[in-house]
Amino acid sequence: MQYNYGMKDYSRLLALAKNGVIRTKDLGAAGIGRDYLRYAINDEVIEKAAYGIYILSNEIADKLYIFQLKNSRLIFSANTSAFLLGLTTRDSDVFFLSAPLSYNNPKLSQFHNIVRERAGIYGLGLIEAETTFGNTVKLHDAERTICDLFSPKYTGDKFVQVEALKNYLQPPFKNLVKLFEYAKVLGVYDELKKRIEVLL
Repeated sequence: MQYNYGMKDYSRLLALAKNGVIRTKDLGAAGIGRDYLRYAINDEVIEKAAYGIYILSNEIADKLYIFQLKNSRLIFSANTSAFLLGLTTRDSDVFFLSAPLSYNNPKLSQFHNIVRERAGIYGLGLIEAETTFGNTVKLHDAERTICDLFSPKYTGDKFVQVEALKNYLQPPFKNLVKLFEYAKVLGVYDELKKRIEVLL
């Protein structure tokens, strides 16, 4: 199929789109000049989402996927991973994120909740899952997510804490052995044990 806008054919450019996203770094291998990005923006075929990342103009942007393309060292955690895993129904424009101890981005921290973690903690419970758009992102698994929600560093919605824990204690999530292993490492064992005893 050809996509002609005026005198320009954008077929090869649009063929690079993966789930509605085109990345500048893929142009060279396809033999497409960067000028075509400017032409495509002017013709309202694509929109710039971030540096080196473009989305198709007729599609809704996958904010989570684009954010992680730009910030590959950040892992979705707490509220954000709880939503992605189906542990809570509450979505938010504020992302909860795990970062290595050396990470420093004050500008990003103004808009998102970023917890910096030492080696051995950063990456604990790391998995990949799909967003609602079908794109793959990095996040914490269910057990690590519950621990994050009850960490002393957690400053988010208390409703999410309660909803996520109640949902976690139901199939297919419930794995108390793994949860308590994580809880001991992360220093939330006593708090979680007390909460779970009330609910079970």
